[in-house]
Amino acid sequence: MKTRNRKIFINNLELMASIGVYETEKKNKQKITINIEILMTNDSEPKGDNLQETQDYSQFRKLAKDIVDSQHFELLEILTNKIHSSINNNKFVFGSKVNICKPNIFDDCEVAYELSNI
Repeated sequence: MKTRNRKIFINNLELMASIGVYETEKKNKQKITINIEILMTNDSEPKGDNLQETQDYSQFRKLAKDIVDSQHFELLEILTNKIHSSINNNKFVFGSKVNICKPNIFDDCEVAYELSNI
């Protein structure tokens, strides 16, 4: 039997985050965009059309939102790592990629940080 790769994607999750090292960033939340790719084990592949047989993608969305809302983060790298590590703690996850973008930090570009083990 051929091995199948199963992935969950959460694309363009826009949240307001308390993130940054500058005083204005500490006083005002700013928009971030999160993209998550999760490589799943085949152990949770549903055999029927039943949510209880698989991993509900909403749990990963909620996890990211809860972490963003939990505190002020000075560094994008630390926030990204916290989300990445938390996703990988799920026993049905082989690996993940987390990309977080600060789209409004500069007038002429977006900045992003990505962490991946897939």
